[in-house]
Amino acid sequence: MKTNNSGTTGVCWNKQANNWKAYIHDKNKRINLGHYKNKEDAISARKKAEIKYNYTIK
Repeated sequence: MKTNNSGTTGVCWNKQANNWKAYIHDKNKRINLGHYKNKEDAISARKKAEIKYNYTIK
């Protein structure tokens, strides 16, 4: 079972790189939104991508 350690869908801690990773899925394709030192920056990138890709939770 996976657990979300950030509290935000599409944002997780990258243990190997020691930073936050943001991603989103569009048409069954995972899109990397980047790596961030701050969790807030990763969450911001994810929220902007949700608007760009017209993301809705199913």
